[in-house]
Amino acid sequence: MLHKDAMLPLNGWLNRSKTKRKASHFPTGFFIREVLTVLACFMIGRAVLFNQIAPFGMALYAILLSKRKGGLSAFLAVSAGLLSFHFGLQAVRSIIAMLLFCIVWACIGKKAGRWSVFRTAITVMLCLLSVYMVFSLMNGFLLYEVLIGLFESIVGFVMVYIFYRTADVLWDSKRRKVLSGEEMICLSIFLSLLIIGFWDIAVFNFSLQNILAVFLILLFAYMGGAGTGAAIGITTGFMLSLSSTPDPVLMGNLAICGLLAGTFKELGRPGSSIAFFLTNVLMTYYINRSTYIILPFGEIAGAVFLLMILPRKTIQFLKRFLSSGLMRADDQEAYGKRVQELTVGRLNEFARVFRHLSKVFGRISERSTSDGQEELSKLIDKVVCHTCKGCPLYRSCWERGFFRSYNNMFELMSVCEEKGYIEEKDVSQGMKRFCLQINNLVENINVLYHTYCTNLKWQQKLGDCRQLVAEQLEGVSHVVTELAAELDMDVRFRSGMEDAIRLELDKNGISVTEVLVLEKPGGKTEVNIHKPACGGNRECLKKVEAIVSQVLGKAMSRRHRDCTRAGKSDCTLHLSETRKYEIITGVARQPRHDSSTCGDSYSFTSVKDGKYMLALSDGMGSGARAAEESSAVISLMENFMEAGFNQNITIKTINSILMLRSREEMFATADLCVMDLVEGQAQFIKIGGVPSYIRRKGRVEIIRQPALPIGILEEVQLESISSPIQDEDMIVMVTDGILDAFTAVGDGEQALADFIATLDTVNPQELSDSIMQEALFHSDEEAKDDMTVMTGRVWSPY
Repeated sequence: MLHKDAMLPLNGWLNRSKTKRKASHFPTGFFIREVLTVLACFMIGRAVLFNQIAPFGMALYAILLSKRKGGLSAFLAVSAGLLSFHFGLQAVRSIIAMLLFCIVWACIGKKAGRWSVFRTAITVMLCLLSVYMVFSLMNGFLLYEVLIGLFESIVGFVMVYIFYRTADVLWDSKRRKVLSGEEMICLSIFLSLLIIGFWDIAVFNFSLQNILAVFLILLFAYMGGAGTGAAIGITTGFMLSLSSTPDPVLMGNLAICGLLAGTFKELGRPGSSIAFFLTNVLMTYYINRSTYIILPFGEIAGAVFLLMILPRKTIQFLKRFLSSGLMRADDQEAYGKRVQELTVGRLNEFARVFRHLSKVFGRISERSTSDGQEELSKLIDKVVCHTCKGCPLYRSCWERGFFRSYNNMFELMSVCEEKGYIEEKDVSQGMKRFCLQINNLVENINVLYHTYCTNLKWQQKLGDCRQLVAEQLEGVSHVVTELAAELDMDVRFRSGMEDAIRLELDKNGISVTEVLVLEKPGGKTEVNIHKPACGGNRECLKKVEAIVSQVLGKAMSRRHRDCTRAGKSDCTLHLSETRKYEIITGVARQPRHDSSTCGDSYSFTSVKDGKYMLALSDGMGSGARAAEESSAVISLMENFMEAGFNQNITIKTINSILMLRSREEMFATADLCVMDLVEGQAQFIKIGGVPSYIRRKGRVEIIRQPALPIGILEEVQLESISSPIQDEDMIVMVTDGILDAFTAVGDGEQALADFIATLDTVNPQELSDSIMQEALFHSDEEAKDDMTVMTGRVWSPY
């Protein structure tokens, strides 16, 4: 007889069911879960390998019992499954082993505070091995039976770990949304064993086991693609072969059918089903070369029927598990977006810290200024202390005549403030009649006032320094905020385009290591390709550009046309959208007649996304100091624009930086023209710059925009002027020295425009030189100010 404690786990389900009925009138969800648990235990109990190894039911029962997910119901279901297989003595051995485990768990495991999965597995193995040894001794102790018992015990030990992972997914009270790789493998093994449990059940002479196996392959192939379909096919075929006579042909057939069904998953469920069916036909009638049907068509039809009636929501739900467990296609993009958000967030935090520090220093400076206004009353107290304390008339002057004495002293301080000192004649006659210390009073006032002025001067300097620091911190905060805004841009990775480019390059015999396709704000596309070097054969220009352009449907070209990797082992290609226009530039400069250094600075260079920058800056005054200011503006423009920053942010940031450099007057103009050579648009931004000119088909357009130079106001008002550019346009930018020279013949702006219209050259350098010569002619060959002319000629190479 079993001990009454050993029966507790067998009665647990009944007691729990009674409690549930009393509390909630037997909820439907609980009932369905219990029914499915019983069916799973029954089918797993029927699963057998090599027609004699069946530890699966006991392993599942042990896990459910240790996790308190099943008791008597699981025991009875597994026992029924074992007996339905007609095992005879072997079924009795497994049932006795389950009872032995039940006793061990009731006596030890149930009372233990923590019962690990390892203890469960080792207990299952020992119970199976012990029962097998006893029955082997009773039958004469055959070595073969001992080895089979040892193997079955080891399989039981492993299956405990597999079912432990499966139970976490299927019997967890929380609704799982993400599965690990180990859980996916364990779940697939569990499903295969369930299918094996249907081994002798037929519907209309069709094996239900084969129908479910094909259904499982079709489902995973449709959800996961060719690789998943082939993996599930060969796994299912292998498990079916273990449960009966080994059949390598069936394993290969299921693997190839799963592979092709997954290949045609884009055609939907009908496409995957037809591909599976036709592949089976091919394997049957062509490769097998006989009328022997590897997989009956009726069984395939049954599996297809099950796939078709499966609700779409169920498939989407299962796809989410498969994607989280096997495919991580969007992880890189999501990770990059998260890093971008963290970076922008940190920069904004730094900006807030600098802004707060600026406010703190500003309050300190204001408080220092207000404290300086109280120093005058303290000065009067010091004069009285040094002069009047020992005087016999002190009480008469400062107690009985306080207001009269204070007014007289204040008047003397006012005179001292006006003149910087006082003399005896500055003392009123009324005060001379009452005061006995006139000489000492005048001397003490002069000494103490001089000390007061010195202290006040240094306090004001400290206040100015604090205010400067506050302004600098506010400027740094502004710069960091603008940088964060520029970083917070929506960059998208196009993985589909990357795969298509990689495939086309491979078709043309070009091996690549990595392909990255970026779509930036505004729709601009950029492609980076890492590949083995071609040894200077210009493979990039001859093949890669054309292939990438064909795949993307837009013209793409390398940024740098020269080969920079000749003799190297690898090569990185940066391709961007091909520019519709090209540009060449000419510059003419002339310093002021009394200086050898031109205070104007200029730059023309290609920047990111197919854009080209023309920039001029005129520093305040002339000579080296003006050159220093203008070159600082130009160098900052180059760095910011080449880094891909927006031109508005570039100008605002440069203005903030110039405001931080010094409180002295250091101003410079900023004349910027950014041309989008891909779209054919030009943007002009002028901060203190004189008008620019566009010569187009015999006429000249004047671009004006009045504004103060940068470095004067904390906030600059930017208004860009957009203009389309065309083939053979000439863009002329000048500094105020050129315009001032043309004022000798009337309106300088219009006079320069009329002169540009008369020039018949398309060479930008010749045009710049001609304007410079004309300006010097009007200035009597003597430059009154720094002069610079920069001309860009736009032309279409196509």
